[in-house]
Amino acid sequence: MTCKTNAQTAVDRMGCYQALALAFSYPGPSLFQLWPQWAAEERGMAAEYDRLFRTGEVWLYGVEHMAENEFQRARMLSDVMGFYHAFGTEPDKERPDALACELEFMHCLILKHARIDRGAVCDPDGDKAEVCRQAQRQFFAEYLAPAAVHIGSQLQVKTNHPFYRQAAEDLQAFVESECEQLGVSPPQPQVMTQQESSDQQDLCGDHCI
Repeated sequence: MTCKTNAQTAVDRMGCYQALALAFSYPGPSLFQLWPQWAAEERGMAAEYDRLFRTGEVWLYGVEHMAENEFQRARMLSDVMGFYHAFGTEPDKERPDALACELEFMHCLILKHARIDRGAVCDPDGDKAEVCRQAQRQFFAEYLAPAAVHIGSQLQVKTNHPFYRQAAEDLQAFVESECEQLGVSPPQPQVMTQQESSDQQDLCGDHCI
């Protein structure tokens, strides 16, 4: 995969977030434009995506890995949407806690910060830059990192498909790199029992695609 999992610069970090967002979206033209070597495997990748992410093997919705009850679930979804609205973004026909959406949002935050650094946005006191930095750190630590680590660890045992195994490895490696970059403690993956997995599916219910 084309992702510098130890990315340090804003450009490299944005590239990795964008690549991972595509990797965890439904296989389509944008994905195969980035990874043309997989274009011949489109049908097989689509079938594996459906098996993994649309039948309950691995939920791509971060809140489903974190919420302990329906009240907490609703609060978390509202918080995630609050982040998006604060920066003028909104998911396109997708739940706000979808992994691809959260990855794209981090890309957006880094881009906004980079534009401020380049002087494209007036910020004489540095307030806007600081808001972007704090938003990156908070959103990553509270929502994206825990979800990504959980999803990545589940994929490691749920699939033998080389693309999705590599995507999971890159996701987990990049999260570790971003924890260092942003100065946050790395989350620990949870090992779910069969009963907990069943309970999670019940909690997700009709809200999952």
